[in-house]
Amino acid sequence: MNRSWELVATLIGVMRARCAYVPLDPAYPKDRVRYMLEHSRAVAAIVDNNGSADLCRAVRELVWIDQVDEHTSEIVGDSAGPSASDLAYVIYTSGSTGRPKGVAVEHRSIVAMSHSMGELFNEEELKGVFAGASVCFDTSVMEILGTLSLGGTVILGKNILELPNHPAVDQVRTCVSVASAMQTLLSTEKLPEGLQCLVFGGEALKRSLVEQVYALKPGLRIFNAYGPTEDTVYSTIAEVTPGTKLVTIGKSVPNSRAYILDDAMQPVSPGVAGELYLAGSKLARGYLYDETLTKDRFIELEPSAKIPDTRLYKTGDMCQWAESGEIEFLGRADQQVKVRGFRIELEEIESTLESMPGVNAAAAAAVDGGIGQKMLAVYVVSRNQTVTDTAVKEFLAQRLPKYMVPQIVRHLEALPVLPNDKLDRKKLIKLEVGNQVNLDSSDNSPNSSSNLIQRLIGSKLEQQATILSIIQREVAVLLNFVDPEQVLPDLSFSTLGLDSLTTLELARRLSNNLGRSIASQAIINYATPDSLAGYILGTLDDSAGEASVKKVNRAASDSLSSFQSHIQSSHPTFQAAKAPSWSAMDKSKLVQEVMYMVNGQRRNPYSKVLRTGSATRGTVSDVYNDEEQEAIIWTTNLYLGLNRDKKVMEEAASAVAKFGTGMGTSAAASGLTDLHLEFETEFAELVGKPSACLFPTGYTANVGVVAGLLGKDDVVVIDQLCHASIVDGARLCGATIRTFKHNDAADLESVLESEMSPYRTILVALEGVYSMGEGAAPVTEIVRTAKKYNALVLVDEAHSFGFYGERGAGICAAQGITDQVDFIMTTLSKALGSLGGVIAAKAEYVDLLRSSARAYIFQASISPADIAAALTALRRLSSDDDLRERLWETTRYMRQRFEQAGYDLGTGDGPIVTPHFSDKDKLFAIVQELYKRGIQTSAVTYPIVENGRGRLRLICSAAHTKEDVDKTVEALIEAEREVDSLAVVAEEEPLDLSLVQSQVEEWANNFTSHLKRLIAKSSGPTPNLALSVSVSEQLEPVRILSYDGNVTLSDHKVSGLPSCSMVLKGKGAVSALSSSDVQGLLQSICSGSCVLNGQVEPFIWFIARMVDLRQASEVTDMEQHQARVVC
Repeated sequence: MNRSWELVATLIGVMRARCAYVPLDPAYPKDRVRYMLEHSRAVAAIVDNNGSADLCRAVRELVWIDQVDEHTSEIVGDSAGPSASDLAYVIYTSGSTGRPKGVAVEHRSIVAMSHSMGELFNEEELKGVFAGASVCFDTSVMEILGTLSLGGTVILGKNILELPNHPAVDQVRTCVSVASAMQTLLSTEKLPEGLQCLVFGGEALKRSLVEQVYALKPGLRIFNAYGPTEDTVYSTIAEVTPGTKLVTIGKSVPNSRAYILDDAMQPVSPGVAGELYLAGSKLARGYLYDETLTKDRFIELEPSAKIPDTRLYKTGDMCQWAESGEIEFLGRADQQVKVRGFRIELEEIESTLESMPGVNAAAAAAVDGGIGQKMLAVYVVSRNQTVTDTAVKEFLAQRLPKYMVPQIVRHLEALPVLPNDKLDRKKLIKLEVGNQVNLDSSDNSPNSSSNLIQRLIGSKLEQQATILSIIQREVAVLLNFVDPEQVLPDLSFSTLGLDSLTTLELARRLSNNLGRSIASQAIINYATPDSLAGYILGTLDDSAGEASVKKVNRAASDSLSSFQSHIQSSHPTFQAAKAPSWSAMDKSKLVQEVMYMVNGQRRNPYSKVLRTGSATRGTVSDVYNDEEQEAIIWTTNLYLGLNRDKKVMEEAASAVAKFGTGMGTSAAASGLTDLHLEFETEFAELVGKPSACLFPTGYTANVGVVAGLLGKDDVVVIDQLCHASIVDGARLCGATIRTFKHNDAADLESVLESEMSPYRTILVALEGVYSMGEGAAPVTEIVRTAKKYNALVLVDEAHSFGFYGERGAGICAAQGITDQVDFIMTTLSKALGSLGGVIAAKAEYVDLLRSSARAYIFQASISPADIAAALTALRRLSSDDDLRERLWETTRYMRQRFEQAGYDLGTGDGPIVTPHFSDKDKLFAIVQELYKRGIQTSAVTYPIVENGRGRLRLICSAAHTKEDVDKTVEALIEAEREVDSLAVVAEEEPLDLSLVQSQVEEWANNFTSHLKRLIAKSSGPTPNLALSVSVSEQLEPVRILSYDGNVTLSDHKVSGLPSCSMVLKGKGAVSALSSSDVQGLLQSICSGSCVLNGQVEPFIWFIARMVDLRQASEVTDMEQHQARVVC
């Protein structure tokens, strides 16, 4: 049956009728289906198409699902239902005899599993469980039957790779996946926004994958589950938290028990390897109609103090107890393997292959594939020329499920054997490693895709041949073929050995090579290399091909050259922190080194501490350097200076004495005082709205109103320069996010025309005044445009409330548009000098927010002192125009003085004054020079503002004086003059190429030795990558290759691996690399004397290893020094 609700209903109906279901995959070979039907003694088969019906003709009765009458409620009502010991299902798994074995599971076991799931998952996680496993595998029992039994919602999908494009992806809260599938998925897709829980199982889970998932979704719950079909889906489970060093399979779940026993069936001590045995009420009845095998694997024994159970299942898995009391999986004791989560008996493949005419001997193995996952390989001894790779695969495909057909076929003169004449399986693996595809590729080779456009010259046949060669090469790498010519043009990808995972990976690689996005569906539709090449050529030649093939626009953060450009044009610490990385620890090391670099240069504009608190003047210190300065402070948003107002501070102190320091609960849960209610009333009255709602901060006010108002079917349309809090609110609720050009009502109208619908809410969000000095927004024009399309409007007045409009009511009041604005937001931390946020709106909307906004319901309320200060400040500003007049007078004077001094202030007219500087390094240097002269300000650079439009940011307040302005302007003139005088860059002497080449080679030898020692000590896997360092185009680069845990110096370029390259153009860069001076190397990168190319992730890995080398050297030096002192 197809995957539909009818399939789920059929499974439940069969069990409810006290029958057991046997799932069959129509894609299985006919012989295998026939065997399962005959062996299970099936009396009926439920089908929904002719193909399935043909497979099941030998069964006594065929039941067509579309002909089932709708009177089942009467039958069910009269039935007593199944008992605990009734058989629920039989799932066939791979068998060592060459025939699959049927695992018979009773209803009691499903109930026990359901109870375990109830303790594992919370109600929210069960609201959307993605069911992507085939019903032929017992993961489906957990996903479907377990979820439904607990009242959850099942979201059916074809497989886990379909998840990102599933129509109900926004509803998915939990999914189960094998690690290799998730790793492939994450190479091209993102996790669903609403995903809360991810369960891994079926194969070993690597710590690196866990770290990758947490980097994408830090709040996710991740579990690693283990369990055979014989113990009903899963037996043990571990929650893998961030920072976990050892990924285990956890502890026994409820209703299941685990024992690790030695050969004498005695429990082993912690740290000692033994075989894992399982017990409990989840154990299967046994193997259907196979008493011998059941007795062999389900062992009966007398209970004892150490093993109180009477029945154990022998898993064949070798494990040991970790120090934590959890179970560490070590490997298989027999020849059963797991490939992409499928349990496979190698002996079944071997016995099937040895029945092929012309095959003298055969062996099978699970080997490492070209993309870090296990692949099946078979080794054939035959002197019959008809036994080709294709013939072997076709023979097995007719008799085994697709997942048991090998991707690799190797022909041997004889199978390797041990001294006792048994098959030497370890030597098979070594043979495979020796046969792996050569990764060598040259830019000038005909197979190189780096100059694809130039090579696509000539006839169509020649162009198609070029594309075909690229496809053959990438398939060969993925499938470990020695020669790309083994990838025959007319052989289907499935016959070659590609599965869903490698198909997705092939699509990604072809996209990167060809510079165009090739969908995995295209590989499925054009199922041979030749037909795919023809399809790709057609799309390249089609001027209208944008509909089907889009150019690849790699994100800037994925390109090392772009990364270098970004850290050169903005604050490098922020760019380093945003870069993609395989390891959070490695990224932390990079960020720390960057911080050391900028702090050492005294060019970190974000390192200052206001020792005496926020005010117009005070003591400012550097958190990273031992320096302190009395300064005029221009970095706070305290526009009216009310945080230092005597009356405001007295009322705050009085509130602490009366109400205490904190509320201790949210506003929704009684966390309000009369002060809170008075503030809401008086604020709403001032801005001209019926009601208002307080939030703990301005950020959460915006998050709260957007996420509390909208749902996943709604749309929020925001100005390009809006606060991040508005974007985050939209992401929280799942609303579609659209943007319009800054302050451009015409562009807004074009967006609204495309989104307008009576079936959704549209919210337009903008700021009254933008915080980077752009001045007041055309609020009236934008609001009226929005109202033409019946959109709601939110105006963020964080930087306009208190000093625009009558009584400081804000920009909406000043422009006379308040009545058409639905939501007015401001923060209490700027003009009011306190802490908090507030939304004013109609009473209906406020009631909605109080009932739906998580930021309101789940956060502690504003403290008594803060609300008392805000309320006092609100009353002061609404009744006293003097503060506003003083602010505007000082603002006008300040702008006049800076303009007279020749500084470009942009388009702004408000209290945020921004002298512009195109050179980022000069800007940061000016900030430091101003600090030395007693002026505290900040620098704003790309990407917060446009590249080349960096600026100082000085925030004027009513408490600043004209004398403060005069001193600041004079200090800026002096600081800029000083920076310009120091900006003369001495030209570096030409490099002595032979000398620096030998220095780089010596460094490479030392660094390679360090990596080898590091990897030898590492308990986990290390990434495959390539690093090259060169000093001239005339000299060959020095290349370091890390592959499968081996580190070597390579004399040729490597393709198909993550890589980074460095070109050292100055003595400083060479010296920094040679001495493992990470900060010096980073400075060379920032200055351009070291040029980067490749991918960011291997570069960050490399920098982290350089840090490790330096730290190891420092420890050695210290130990040697201490030894000398002792002597």
